[in-house]
Amino acid sequence: MIPTLLIAGPVLLVLTVLCCRTGVRIARLRRDLAARRATLELLHRAARRPGPPAAADLGRLRRVEDGLAGGFPAAAAEDARKAAAIRGIPVRDRLAMVRSVAAWQRLDEQAPARTVRDRFDLVVVSHFGLPGGTTSANEAEIRIWHEHGLKVGLIHHPVYAWGPNAPVHPRIRALVDAGAARLIDRDAEIECDLALVRLPTVMERPLERRPAVKAARTAVLVNQTPYRRYDESGPHDHAWDIATVARNVEEWLGRPTWYAGGPLVLAALRRHHAAETAGLDLAAEPWNEAIAVADWRLGPRRTPDGRIRIGRHSRDDALKWPEDPQTLLQCYPEADPFEIHVLGGADAPRQVLGRLPANWTVRDFGALTAREFLARIDVMVYFIASDGLEAFGRAPLEAMAAGVPVIMDPRFEPTFGPAAVYCAPEEVADAAARLAADAEAYAAQRSAAWDHLERHFSARALMDRLRLGAPAAGPRQRTGSGDGHRVPAGVDDRR
Repeated sequence: MIPTLLIAGPVLLVLTVLCCRTGVRIARLRRDLAARRATLELLHRAARRPGPPAAADLGRLRRVEDGLAGGFPAAAAEDARKAAAIRGIPVRDRLAMVRSVAAWQRLDEQAPARTVRDRFDLVVVSHFGLPGGTTSANEAEIRIWHEHGLKVGLIHHPVYAWGPNAPVHPRIRALVDAGAARLIDRDAEIECDLALVRLPTVMERPLERRPAVKAARTAVLVNQTPYRRYDESGPHDHAWDIATVARNVEEWLGRPTWYAGGPLVLAALRRHHAAETAGLDLAAEPWNEAIAVADWRLGPRRTPDGRIRIGRHSRDDALKWPEDPQTLLQCYPEADPFEIHVLGGADAPRQVLGRLPANWTVRDFGALTAREFLARIDVMVYFIASDGLEAFGRAPLEAMAAGVPVIMDPRFEPTFGPAAVYCAPEEVADAAARLAADAEAYAAQRSAAWDHLERHFSARALMDRLRLGAPAAGPRQRTGSGDGHRVPAGVDDRR
């Protein structure tokens, strides 16, 4: 039972929160609604108090609500404990916050035991609310697995530090609504042939309310390096801890096989993290992302008009762009006949240059679909910060699949091989001009990319990696009862 709340100052408020039991059964709807109502009332009062509310204080109060609703009740109680000790928040507001946590716990204690049981061929644990490459990769693979008759379950796992109750991305929600996958309830008890963790960062702080999963095999896909920056002096800007993720995955899902999200990640793990990965089952070959080339392939190239449209599609982040002004302008020339078209925002290059050149056209994420954007450009140029380590590069992969030639930093050659053109920044303008002027060279580069993608990044390559026994001709057809598909035996250790 939760102890009676005694109003005796901030110290007892802190003790009250510490006494709240966490991780007990859930009365989902009543609990979440009660917690949301109480916390919203608190936020409204905080907003009405004299003087401007402290943004940090309001952020802490919102995080308590989000933590309770998002599957992190113990973390929410800890956030409430810290907020209860902040003198800048009125005592009545701190008391209301503690009451909201206590009400949540009280309803949670009354919840029934787990009753939902199910079995899946494949369960993916990932942050299904991100706007960039992780969601695009998840979407592509879910479609492929569904087309090959697999029963796919999704465990939506926000990263606590980024927002503990982040919603599922609309594109993933659409797949669920169409029956391509099922979102797994946090109360479920499930079995699966393969549990796949995509984005190791989610397991830095795993869900406290989470399904019970019994997996025959487990894999971790390292699609983000442990550090964000690498140079000759070593790694910088820590992102996640290998030992912490390994421990949390094993405690929940079983001992995994680890797969690098591309050759560059595998090289970084071997060079910079050999001691940390020594005890792990690290696969010798990377897990390349998959793409349905037929769905991306465009028709004839844009009709030449004397202009050369260089495109760039990526998240607007400093690591995604060259950090040196001269290098950036060599990659994206400020000169005729070039036009620079950017999808995803351009605050990062604006910071580097102090301005945006007049020949740039910038659109925010969502203004166009990636395929619509690619149909409007002639070539894609993809260069990043000198100390950045791109785990894979989903945007250039999509351009290659669409039939748009890609000019890249030579660092990406181990990942994409003959599917791209590689050169130094000062050679970009000449490379783009040659492709734009030579129809045969343009068509040859298109064909080389499509051939390479079919062999290394296609549905067939993905299914071979999973050792699913899919026929070479294409996806299996489900029977009407849903029992006609083959189940996976897990990730192939030879890959």
